[in-house]
Formats: sequence, structure tokens, C-alpha cells
Amino acid sequence: MWKFVLFVGIVTSAPNDNTAGLNFNQINQFTLKLLNNVYTYQQDFGENNVAISPLSVWSIFSLLAEGSAGETFVELMRELRLPNDLRETQNLHSAVVKLLKNKGQDVTLNTQTAMFSDRSLKVHPEFCESALYYSTDVYSVDTTNTTKLANDINYYICLATEGRIREAVKPELLEDLRLILVDALYFKATWTHPFDPTQTKEEAFYNSQGKKIGSVNMMYHKARHNYGESNLISAQILEMTYGKFEQFSMLFLLPFDGYTVKNMLNELATQPLDWMMEYKMSENPPEIDCYIPRFKISSRTDLIRPLQYSGIQRIFDMEKAELPGVSDSPLFVSKVVQNVDIEVTEEGTVAAASTVVGLEDRILGLRFEANKEFAFLVVDRSTDLILLAGVYAEPSVE
Repeated sequence: MWKFVLFVGIVTSAPNDNTAGLNFNQINQFTLKLLNNVYTYQQDFGENNVAISPLSVWSIFSLLAEGSAGETFVELMRELRLPNDLRETQNLHSAVVKLLKNKGQDVTLNTQTAMFSDRSLKVHPEFCESALYYSTDVYSVDTTNTTKLANDINYYICLATEGRIREAVKPELLEDLRLILVDALYFKATWTHPFDPTQTKEEAFYNSQGKKIGSVNMMYHKARHNYGESNLISAQILEMTYGKFEQFSMLFLLPFDGYTVKNMLNELATQPLDWMMEYKMSENPPEIDCYIPRFKISSRTDLIRPLQYSGIQRIFDMEKAELPGVSDSPLFVSKVVQNVDIEVTEEGTVAAASTVVGLEDRILGLRFEANKEFAFLVVDRSTDLILLAGVYAEPSVE
């Protein structure tokens, strides 16, 4: 069997002058729909804490869209919300790639992308050119030596994520694979207004019914933040920025009393994005008493089912997938596995992610207290592009 495997990681992005005039709302709609579906899927396995890098998934599958045809192409274009014009799609994809570059004193973003192709597999030059256009390194390798291949891929991802993700793939996952795409990102940033660790203390954490389900180390500070309440998504919204120049922020979405995080995610996935303006206040936002738990999420998620829930189905069908632009060998996606590691502390946030996709031959005053289940988003403030998303609903004392 021939397989096509891909590793993707994404956490956040940096502002770039070349994004002027581009609208990222369509990507955000894909993101929020995927988050809802991942949470629903993970709950079936008792996993209530979720972290995904949806922009990574969007980037890789939009590249695959360039090699697709027929109904596979139609589905990818529709569900990824890609422009009908190929040049517009490439411009959008290129802008996303350029956004993912930032290195400063208080914000670091490192992204590396590569394609490992078996020496005997004839990948179409046009697909290689598209990969290179998106700043993807291209390597020719022996994919039959899965031990060495796994070591090479893990080393590549480990370097890109500064050691946060050390074992994205095991040799057995790579058996019979012919083409591997790797996209790994690392994000580290300090809060614009850090928390005082001496103010952190253990406090109760509740579910949506008000029942205590555990404890967390609750951080506290009082600082000026954008804050709003949205009836569209039935949630309070708090924006906490990173760095001196505040290019990035984390949005905390806390469901109204009586609403579950699942209710809120459903509304995020179906309502207009007007709520993304409702928390933005004047140039002098109010001081807010902020209670945010210190938390860490390390997750490994099989994304095929959530992507199928999202409407991307044909590319996973061994009999119907159409990817003639990748190679003359008939391929279908058989694996999509994402590793995400995120840690939120008094100082800021550190996060990293990788995704694996495999293709085979087909056949009050102002007080914000996150002491119950909530969702979080990391956002590029210059474009409102959502770069990282997750849910924290199962507490632990970190």
C-alpha cells in the first residue's frame, strides 16, 4: 500500500504588511466548525480538554486541494472556504505562511515545513512547485527504512518546536508510506500584563451545572483588557494580549450561566462572526479583575472523523478520492493525527503542534472568573485570524 503522510503544526501568527485587503473570516469559520466537531468527537472518549491548531489543517488540505479533482476538489473548496480563483487561493495561502513568522523579545514563532518523498514515487512537478511556493523544503528519502525516517521526522519536528514535541511519529505509523509532509510550529509569548505568582492559589472549578468537579491553580491580576458579552455565542469574552506591541492575544470565552461549553461551541460554529467585534472596546479599556486557571493541555487527536463531520469526506474514501495532481498513483487520506502541547502560566503561553495525515492507494464590576469550563482562541490581532483553539473543561492543579 502506498501512503501519503503529513505532519502539521500551528499555534499563532505574526502581523504582516502583505495581508492588507485579505479576508480571513472564511478560515475562521472553518476553524470554529472544526473545533466544535473535535470537541464532540473527543467527548466520546472521555476527553474534555481539547487543543487544536486548525490553521495547520487548513494549510495542508488547501495544498492538497491544488492536487485534487472532481468531487474531492469541490468538497475541499467548499469546506475549506477557498476562493474559486486559484491565484486568490495561493495568495491567501501565501499570506498565511508569511503571517507565521515572528521573532522578538517577548514573542517567538518558529515554523518549518518539509516534504519527504520516496525516491521511487513520481510526484508531479506542479505539486512540488506548489509546495515550494508555500516555503516547503523538499527531500528525497528511502521511506522503506521506517526507523530512520521516523527519527528524521521527529528530529525535524523537535527542532521546530524547540523540544516541545519529541515523538510525533513512530516507525510503525510510517510503514508503506511514500510521501510525508511535515509542518511544525512553535509559539512562545509573555503576557503584556503578567500575573503575579504570589497571587496564584488553589480554587474550585465547576461544570456548567455549578457542581464542583475539581481544583485549579487560579491566577489573578487586575489590568486593562478588552471585555464584552455576546448574545450571539452566549458567552463572556476576555482578550488578554501578548508582548509589548500586542500583536497577538488569547481570547477566553466563558459560557453564560446555564449554558454548557457545548452549547457555546455550537453557536460559534453556526453564528456570524460579528461577536469578534463585540469585545473590542475603546483605546482605554477598563480595568478587570481576572481569574484565569494555570493550565496545560497535551493532546493527540485523530482528526479524520471531525473533518468528516465538517463535510470533508471524499478525500478519505479509498474508492472515491481524486488526487491526480499529486501523483499518478491513486491516493486517499488514511491518517490525520495532530499533536498539540500548550501551557498557560503566570508569565505567558508556550505551545507547539504537529499533525499527521496519511494517504494510501485507493482502492460584576468588571470581573472575569474562568472557574468553569471555557474555550480559548489565540488570535492574530492585525487580521483577527484564529491560530489556535481549544477547550478547558477537566481541571487539574498544574
